[in-house]
Amino acid sequence: MSPTATMARPRKRAGAADSRRWTEGRVREELRSFLAGREEWPSYREFWDAGRKGLRDAVTRFGGARRWAREFGLPYVERRPGYAPIWTEERIRADLTRFLAGREFWPTRIEFEAAGLKTLRDAVGRSGGPPRWAEEFGVPRRDERRGSRRVWTDERIEEELRRMIGPDGRWPSTAEFRRAGKTTLQAAVYAHGGPDHWGARVGAGPPARRNRNRPVLWDEQRIGRELREVCAEHGGWPRFVEFEAMGRGKLYRAASRKGGVARWKRELGVG
Repeated sequence: MSPTATMARPRKRAGAADSRRWTEGRVREELRSFLAGREEWPSYREFWDAGRKGLRDAVTRFGGARRWAREFGLPYVERRPGYAPIWTEERIRADLTRFLAGREFWPTRIEFEAAGLKTLRDAVGRSGGPPRWAEEFGVPRRDERRGSRRVWTDERIEEELRRMIGPDGRWPSTAEFRRAGKTTLQAAVYAHGGPDHWGARVGAGPPARRNRNRPVLWDEQRIGRELREVCAEHGGWPRFVEFEAMGRGKLYRAASRKGGVARWKRELGVG
C-alpha cells in the first residue's frame, strides 16, 4: 500500500458547516478522529467546546454514547447533571453566549432540550430565570415576539407606531419594520387588530397592497371557515410554526390582517 493511502484525511475545522447526511459509517469515521488519544469517553461539554455538537447528537441517534464507547474500547463515565457548585453564573453566561449566538429571540424550553441543554435551562431557572438572562443578553423573549398583552398594550402599540410612522403618515413596509428593529411591534400589530385597524387608529391609512387589482381571496367568511377546520383538526389554536407546517401559513397571515389573532380566537372560542 502506498504511503499516501495510509495518510489520515485532513481534519475539518471544528464547527465548519457540513451538509452531509449522518450515517453510522460517518459517525464511526469522525469519532475515530475525535477520540484519538483519549482515555475515556468525552463529556457532552467536550463535544460542544470542540464545535462537534452535530457529531454528539448523531451519536445519540445511532445507539447512544455507551454503545460507541464500547466499540472504541473507552470507559464511559456516568456524569450526573451539575447544580449549584457546577453551574456558576460564569459558566451559565459562557454557555448562553455560545447558545444564543445568532439568535433573534430567547429560546423556548423545547429548543434548549433539543440542543441537549436541559441542565443549562434548569440552571437559568435557578439563577433569576429567563427574564433576568434575556435582559442581560439583550434578547427579547417569546411573549414579546408574539405580542403578549402583558407586554404590548394598546397604548404601547399606538405610541411606538406613531413614533415610527412620523409626520409623513405613511405605513411602514415589513422591510422597514425589520430595518428599524421593530419586528416585535409588527407582530403585536398583527396579533391585536391587524394593520388595517392600527393604520386607521394612527391616521396612516391601510398598508399599501402590492397589487390592488388582484381579487380578494381571503374574505372573512373564508378565513372563519378554514380556521374552524384547522382548529378542530388541531384541537385548539395552533402556533404559527404549526400553521406553516400544515401548509396554512397564508391562512394565519390573512387572519392576522383581518382583525388579528386575538379577535379570531375570541370568535372561535379557542385558546
